[in-house]
Amino acid sequence: MDKGKEPSKKRKSIKRKKKNVKMFPFYRMISWDLLFYYPIIFLFLTQVKGFSASQALFADTFYTLANTFWQIPVTWLVDRIGKRNSLIVGNVLYSISILAMIFMKNYYELLIIQFIYALGYSIKGICETNILYESLPAHVKRGKLFSKIEAKASSNFFYFDGISSVIAGLTFAINGYIPMILCFITCVICTIYTLRFNHTTIVEEKVEVISLKTYINQLKDAFQFFKKSKRVKSLFIFNAIFMGVLLGVVNLRSSMLKEMQVPEAWFGIIFAALQIGAGLLARYQDKIQKALKNKTLTILSVPVTVSCILIGFIGKDPLSKSSLILIVLLYFIQQSVRGPYMGLMSRYLNNFTNKKIRSKISAFKNLTANLSIALFTFICSVLLNITSTANTFIIVGCIFTAALVIMLDYMRDKVGIKPEYYTKEDVKYSIKKPKLKEEKKKN
Repeated sequence: MDKGKEPSKKRKSIKRKKKNVKMFPFYRMISWDLLFYYPIIFLFLTQVKGFSASQALFADTFYTLANTFWQIPVTWLVDRIGKRNSLIVGNVLYSISILAMIFMKNYYELLIIQFIYALGYSIKGICETNILYESLPAHVKRGKLFSKIEAKASSNFFYFDGISSVIAGLTFAINGYIPMILCFITCVICTIYTLRFNHTTIVEEKVEVISLKTYINQLKDAFQFFKKSKRVKSLFIFNAIFMGVLLGVVNLRSSMLKEMQVPEAWFGIIFAALQIGAGLLARYQDKIQKALKNKTLTILSVPVTVSCILIGFIGKDPLSKSSLILIVLLYFIQQSVRGPYMGLMSRYLNNFTNKKIRSKISAFKNLTANLSIALFTFICSVLLNITSTANTFIIVGCIFTAALVIMLDYMRDKVGIKPEYYTKEDVKYSIKKPKLKEEKKKN
C-alpha cells in the first residue's frame, strides 16, 4: 500500500512543480521589484512629502540596515512555514508598506514603513528564485535551465517596468499620488497571484518544525561552510561591493536629474529607457556567460563603477543638453548590467548546493549585500549634505572602483575555474560532486 502511494506522491509533486515553473515568468514580470515606484519615489519624498534629499537617502540606508537585520529571522521563518507561504506573507507586507507610505505624515512614520517593507523584501529575496530552482528537475542542466527561465522572466520585467516608468513620470506630473496608488494595485495583484503557487515539496505542506536551538546550529554549520569555501566567500564579498553600487546609486541618479532641472515628466521616460536596456541584456545572460566565461563578472562590473566617476565629472556642467545625454547613456550602461548580473549571480551561488543550504546562501548573500548598500547610501547622504551630487558620484565611484579591482584580483584563482580544481569545502553541499583533481591523482 505504502509502495503504491509513493509513485502517486511523486507524480503529484512533479505536477505541482511544473505548475510553478509555468507560473514563474509572469509572476517575475510583475513582482521582481516595485512597479511605478523607483522613477518617482525620490520626487515623492522630496516634493510631495517635503523631506530633504539627504533624508530620502538616509531612509534608504535605514531600509537596507533593516533588511540586514531581518535576514536570519526570515531564513528561520521560511524554513518553518515553507517558501510558498512565506512568499504570500512577503507580498502582503509589500502591499501594506506602499499603502502606509501614501498616508504617512512625518519622517518617523517613513522609517517604520521602511522597517516593514524590508521584512517583505527579505522574505521575497530568499523565496522567489529558490521556488523556481527547486521546481526544476535535479539534473546536470538544472543551472542552465534555471538561467534560461530566469533570463526570460527578468527581461520581461524590465520591459514592463519600462512602460510603468513612463506612466509613473507622466501621472506624477498630474498628481504625485497616482504612481503610488498604481504601485499599491500591482502589489495586491502579485499577492493574489502568489496564492496559486504550490509548495516545492510535499514535506513543506506538513511543515517540519525545528527548534530555535537546532536552527542556530544549522546556521553555524552553514557559516562554517561560507567561511571555509573560498569560492562562496569570494562571490559574497564581490556581490556585496557590486550591489552596493548597483542599487545604492538609484536615488543618486534622481538627485542628479533634479539638480540638472530635468522636468518631472521626463523622469519616467528616462527610467523607462534604462529598464529596456536591462531587459535586452537580461534575456541573453546565458549567451553572455558563454561568451565571456570567467571574465563575466569583471566585464559586467568595472564599467559600472567607472561610469559613476564619469557621471560626476560630466555633471559639473548641469545645464548642458550634451551633458544630460551623456549622463543618461552612462545610466543606461549601469542599468543594462543589472539584468544579466542578478540572474547569473543566483546561478553561480546555486551551483554546488542542495536544498538544505540554499535558503541560507540566499540569506547570507542578502545580508552582506544590504550592509554594502547601507554603507553606500549612508556615504551618499553624508556627502550630499556637504557637496553636490556630481562630487558625490566622483567620490563613491573612486572608492568602489578600487574595491572591485582588488576583489577581482583576489578571485582570480577561486571563481570560474574548472569544477575539478575546486576544494572539498567548495563542493561540500553539491548534489552531484565533481571529481576533484586530488582524487584523480590518487586513482
